[in-house]
Amino acid sequence: DLAGFAVGAMERGQDLPRDVAAGDVLLGLASDGVHSNGYSLVRRVVEVSGLTWAAPSPFDGQSLGAALLTPTRLYVRPALEAIRQGGVRGLAHITGGGLTENLPRVLPDGQGAVIDLGAWTLPPVFRWLAEAGGIDGDEMLKTFNCGIGMVVVVAPDAADAVAATLRDSGETVFTLGEVGAGQGVSYSGALG
Repeated sequence: DLAGFAVGAMERGQDLPRDVAAGDVLLGLASDGVHSNGYSLVRRVVEVSGLTWAAPSPFDGQSLGAALLTPTRLYVRPALEAIRQGGVRGLAHITGGGLTENLPRVLPDGQGAVIDLGAWTLPPVFRWLAEAGGIDGDEMLKTFNCGIGMVVVVAPDAADAVAATLRDSGETVFTLGEVGAGQGVSYSGALG
């Protein structure tokens, strides 16, 4: 195993989340794959699939091992551009715990997230993991990023401009839903 970390600095008064409120828009940034979480389950799925790491990937043109080890996408530069644009109220990096556990960390008490699972298409790697491993949608959303590596919480009047800035920075952006009353994350539609 190899692990790394980074240390950063933040100007006083620039911390996030800040002023998150009902009606704020949730913009999802596409991931490049599994990223760096859920590998205990990934290894188990590969084992039960009967495939080797060197076998051709059932969802990609490279070996299974190479496809599953696609490097984690970094969102620092696009996120900083979006913050400079104005209107960003929170950022949630979707890592271990998926959308279900990571998004609530940027929401104040009494606020929840409402996400439309039809807002994006589940990437082939996650479709394969779900099918080969017999993993249900709830477990997928709690374990993997499912194609969304970062969620940007944005004031409604700034959502279009922030989405444009993120797209101009090379990101694929999905409007996932919004902040609403409640706790945690609620989903509508089906993952797929």
